[in-house]
Amino acid sequence: MQDLLVSAMITDTVMDNLQECITRYRTNKARHDLAFTERLYEDAKKEYFRIQQQYARYTDGNQYVALKSYLIEQERLQNEMTLAYGIYNQVAQQLQVAKAKVQEITPVYTVIQPATIPLKPSKPGRVMILAGTVFLAALISMFWVGFVKSKKRDH
Repeated sequence: MQDLLVSAMITDTVMDNLQECITRYRTNKARHDLAFTERLYEDAKKEYFRIQQQYARYTDGNQYVALKSYLIEQERLQNEMTLAYGIYNQVAQQLQVAKAKVQEITPVYTVIQPATIPLKPSKPGRVMILAGTVFLAALISMFWVGFVKSKKRDH
């Protein structure tokens, strides 16, 4: 770019966009796994609370009943609640692992030297470009003159 400020701004923008794109690409699967685990967690939590409420209602409604059929139903509900809690707890652990994995594979970028507006033009300078052009022109001219003279001598 001709304008130094525009050049520095474009460099910063491209660098930020590139970092964002690479981060999205590298963490895509882990983020999908995290979202899936979060859905599982919410479902397990709702199911556990639903069974817990069902158990509490049954226990409160049949507090002083001594019939074996009621006690067996209470024990079945308690086992179901324990199983639901185990699933809920296991999914909660998987959720923490999924969060840690996303954090672990997210790349960390360090900008060693940010884009700056230069105070003077970079190398090569105008004099060096001019000298190189003159040297190249002289070299081509000598080759051309030598080639043309050798062609004329051959004829």
